Amino acid sequence: MCLSSSVVSPVTMKSIAKTLTCALLLFIVNLAAEDCAPESKPWREVASGSQSNIQESTRQVIQTEEEWLKWWEKHNTVEMGIDGKTAPMSPPVVDFEKETVLAATLGKRSTGGHTIRFTDIRRQDDLVTATLQIKSPGSDDLVTMALTSPFAFIAIPKHEGRVKFIDKAAK
Repeated sequence: MCLSSSVVSPVTMKSIAKTLTCALLLFIVNLAAEDCAPESKPWREVASGSQSNIQESTRQVIQTEEEWLKWWEKHNTVEMGIDGKTAPMSPPVVDFEKETVLAATLGKRSTGGHTIRFTDIRRQDDLVTATLQIKSPGSDDLVTMALTSPFAFIAIPKHEGRVKFIDKAAK
């Protein structure tokens, strides 16, 4: 059976098209919302990037505001203002009554494409185990030809016991 234009009016066709378009948009928005849902992690990212002034590979546990300010001063990069001038970046706020900072730097690299990030934090008794994922570019990867010094700083709930860092290469 074939429907003729007299059976389905143009107004009805527009309504059907609008309804299907809205349904498709809702479906896409719902998928995006699921992908963007915050993961439940036992830490929060304080800072990360590719340009630390710390040129060696380090792992550091920072317990006090004083230690944090010294560390940040060593690490600190500059940011460009809209006026074209550069200024030191202010350290992110950390509540050392409630938090401990774990810092990891990868050291100087001759190209872009290198990253370091925390992927897992486990607490057992007085030991925190922090797993880091370290990624290096492959021989066929396109990368920037610039010096980089990747870093990652996170805050975990206050911990005064031992911390063990485990480095894992990304696959």
